[in-house]
Amino acid sequence: MSLHPMYARPRDLEQASELLASLSSGAVIIAGGQEIMPYINYGVMMPDVYVDIGGIDALRGVSAETDEVSIGPLTVHRDIQNIEEIVETLPLLAYAAKQIGGGMQVHNRGTIGGNIVAMHPLYDVAPALLALEAKVELLSEKGSQRMLLSELQDLSNHGLGTSSILTKILVKPMSPTTLWSYYKLKNSAGAYGSANAAVVIQLDGENLKSIRVAIGAAAEKVVVVSENLDGYLGGPYTSEVGLAIQKTCSDAIVEPLSDQQGDGVWRKAMAGVAARRATEMALGKLINSSSKGQEV
Repeated sequence: MSLHPMYARPRDLEQASELLASLSSGAVIIAGGQEIMPYINYGVMMPDVYVDIGGIDALRGVSAETDEVSIGPLTVHRDIQNIEEIVETLPLLAYAAKQIGGGMQVHNRGTIGGNIVAMHPLYDVAPALLALEAKVELLSEKGSQRMLLSELQDLSNHGLGTSSILTKILVKPMSPTTLWSYYKLKNSAGAYGSANAAVVIQLDGENLKSIRVAIGAAAEKVVVVSENLDGYLGGPYTSEVGLAIQKTCSDAIVEPLSDQQGDGVWRKAMAGVAARRATEMALGKLINSSSKGQEV
């Protein structure tokens, strides 16, 4: 690290991409700074160049079309919680954003893009996005590239935060008939979860047509469980099905986290419990006539 790191504030995406391409190493992208500044302050990260993308307006805001909602990565959590296009078309995401701890400062300064780039398993936004099969758009010297967020999770060479920029989060609007829930098991208000589960369900009459579960805070990355649940489709939800879903989701956590939020054996078990509770909370919306967008 240089004793006097440089600071750059590109005006637009083209300038930012050209700048990053010209830097061989040592650059770090900053926006809100809530994720990386603690690492820098403690000497864990020692960049040579700060590339501040906070002034690029193209990275902010929400655009809702018939078949796709586009979210700028610099859109702050408070806006994700309250912007009408999100609340109406992606209620699961709006609700999950409300579960973020840290108080007003985090909600007003933290960004949805920062959550994705950090890929922190304890954060609340990723499970909701993965349950909704969100896509992301990246910009690097190789050009623009789109991929599923689930694919991005598995890449080790994406370069986000150093050589590539997250430019969009893309999500299909939720159908009015979609049942959803987000369950966060935590030991105190505002705390990280010990096991989080986002659930998206479609019914065919009284029968389960599809179910997708994304489990956070239980492993090093968010674990998506969908194909493993296919065996429970085609029939109604029962307590026996619920317990089977719980076991399947627990079994999906192969290497559970152990930290101050709980030891691994307990976290693995609670991942299944969180998934079952979220499923039942989603199905419980059928009982309430105002189920659309209702918080659980």
